[in-house]
Amino acid sequence: MVEHLHRDPERGPRTLFATHYQELTQLEKHLPRLRNLSVAVKEWNDDIVFVRRVVPGATDRSYGIQVARLAGLPLPVIERAKAILGRLESDDASVTVAVPQARPKKKLTAVAPDDSQLNLL
Repeated sequence: MVEHLHRDPERGPRTLFATHYQELTQLEKHLPRLRNLSVAVKEWNDDIVFVRRVVPGATDRSYGIQVARLAGLPLPVIERAKAILGRLESDDASVTVAVPQARPKKKLTAVAPDDSQLNLL
């Protein structure tokens, strides 16, 4: 899509916004009119602050987990995402998926005391 939009400098868009598509940043090497810009971020410990300044270049990493925390996602979700990201960054692609154990379901039995109605017990 980006290549198609890039072809016509007169009719193509001047701006295209994308988030969480790190692969798109590589296109700047191949498409002469394409420029990567990003929002400047200040980091302190594990927190981030968007400083509301657009700077040349792509971001150096993803801030998805920090943004998820800012958005109020539950702490267990944040911790799980950190664990998975740590493995992926260490080239350990083996991620175990946590599957909740199914509880046994109550057995339902249909009893017909008369022909007019069924009752579930």
